[in-house]
Amino acid sequence: MGNIVRQVIHEWNPYGLLPEAPIDEFDSEIEKVAQSLTVAPTVEELARSIQEIFSSSFGEPFGYEGCFIAAKKIWEHSIEDKSLPPNIEIVSLTHENANHSRNLFCGYNNSSSNGVDIKAASIEELEQSGQVIKRILDADLAICYLAKFESHYAGFIIFSWGISVSHGYPVLRIDGLYVASEFRSKGIAKALMNHVIDLANEKRATRIQLETDADNIPASSLYVNLGFEKFMAKKCTCFFAVETDTPL
Repeated sequence: MGNIVRQVIHEWNPYGLLPEAPIDEFDSEIEKVAQSLTVAPTVEELARSIQEIFSSSFGEPFGYEGCFIAAKKIWEHSIEDKSLPPNIEIVSLTHENANHSRNLFCGYNNSSSNGVDIKAASIEELEQSGQVIKRILDADLAICYLAKFESHYAGFIIFSWGISVSHGYPVLRIDGLYVASEFRSKGIAKALMNHVIDLANEKRATRIQLETDADNIPASSLYVNLGFEKFMAKKCTCFFAVETDTPL
């Protein structure tokens, strides 16, 4: 990712310092921009970060228009680049790492509609989450991946496969995405999403679908920036459900 930022910044050549200036003239700014890229929810936010970085470094206001052009190029390249940041690892949920995942499932269930964690998990809730994870693994109907950030379990994504009756190709449905509050704004949700998008492309899925609450702005921004199109619920569609005899 840093190479992408370096290439764009050098081509942009803010203040016209290159090639006379040393080749490492913008290294400190490039490092800050690369860090901003992992947390910026939109290209506009990345542009504002670039503007602040260069204005602060050179002690004078820097125009937004040039920053936006550079930010857009960096953003487009970063979407194409699916490589994981070096401190993030994606692993499958298994019986062996299930205990490490209980806090994450509790966090998901204890977060509000806009993704804010409401409370810490109780011992009882941790035990319940352990049972939920066991049922998920034993049923083998859904697939779950965990994100490890610097060896800490930081988030998960869980999805299942369906079929498009119209096209005969798979449909990938994302059932849940969660990143613990202390690990947010580090590119973890994006890494999990990109991992699943790659799987969908490998299976030639006709689409990937998910749902999120309307007030969950960070999640909505992430999905839109990854190329998802937003559809509001159709008023003519009815959702039907019936409870089974399975004990909860």
